[in-house]
Amino acid sequence: MNEHSFIRAVHRKLPPDVMRWKIHDTYTGGVPDAWYAGPAGTLFVEYKYVSLPKKSTTRIKIGLSEQQRLFLNRLIEYHLHCAVIVAHQNGASIFSPAEVDVGFTKESFSTPLSVPDIADWITNSVTIPASDGT
Repeated sequence: MNEHSFIRAVHRKLPPDVMRWKIHDTYTGGVPDAWYAGPAGTLFVEYKYVSLPKKSTTRIKIGLSEQQRLFLNRLIEYHLHCAVIVAHQNGASIFSPAEVDVGFTKESFSTPLSVPDIADWITNSVTIPASDGT
């Protein structure tokens, strides 16, 4: 599996009432990979696909470009919800853009989520109102 096929698999699991847009913008750098919308709000997601190392202490670079970091941070400044979903051979994990800046080891991915889990998280993010009023 690669990033493109992972995104496609997630989109197939989303219910029809969740709007989705696989963004492909060749003119503006740093634009997130996907946008989702539902009655509770919107969500921008940058997807990354990595290979997990054999050693649990090896640092994993997620590979967000500076433009991607700036774009995601600007969206957050505008009070829009963003996430970085990192897929790997064992499943996937969901992180905030700030967590990605810190970096990871293999242990950060110790409880991988499946494609249906990721689709459920996206669905809940845009269909269930946040309890904190945002």
